[in-house]
Amino acid sequence: MATRKQEMSEETRRRLVEAAFELAADGGAAAMSIQAVATRSGISRGSVAWHFGSKDGLLVAVVEEAFQRGVEFLRQRLDAEPRGVAALTRANFALMSRPEARIYSTLLLEAITRESAVGRAYAEQYVALRRLYSDYLREAAPGLAAVFDPDALAVAMLGATLGINIQHRLDPATVDRGGAVRAMEAIYDAALTPAEGGAPAS
Repeated sequence: MATRKQEMSEETRRRLVEAAFELAADGGAAAMSIQAVATRSGISRGSVAWHFGSKDGLLVAVVEEAFQRGVEFLRQRLDAEPRGVAALTRANFALMSRPEARIYSTLLLEAITRESAVGRAYAEQYVALRRLYSDYLREAAPGLAAVFDPDALAVAMLGATLGINIQHRLDPATVDRGGAVRAMEAIYDAALTPAEGGAPAS
């Protein structure tokens, strides 16, 4: 059983990650300074070093938190619907349309522009997310593998929604994210639903 001190330490850690998550979702890693996290969380700067070692350590925790939330959301959505390709496309686009999902695009630059623990954590989490997608496709639509490689399809689905989010982030006044999401959902449904039963997609 956790002691009061352990519970307080865990609560401090949770508040720091939550504050950093909100800052990173709004402005990426640059907005997530140690001082900004301390101010937003109401916790001293020294606590960041105590719990995470450095800003990169905190960023890794934020990446892990972001993907954990995403996977949890997906599993809940998929468990609530009849299994199939359409259910995955709806869950996929519902996830990427959530306001907090912008963190995947805001932290992407940090993850790909330098070799770091943050980049490695981001890549590892994406591997796990793609595996969730491809495993679901294999189980929910076994005929699909006769037409499409589920691993490649998982990459394509995630790439499309990430691309929509990035474009919306760059140009929110012009890019209709909801319309783009609906268009991509219709394309995937039209292309993949016939393949669920193993028939060639037209």
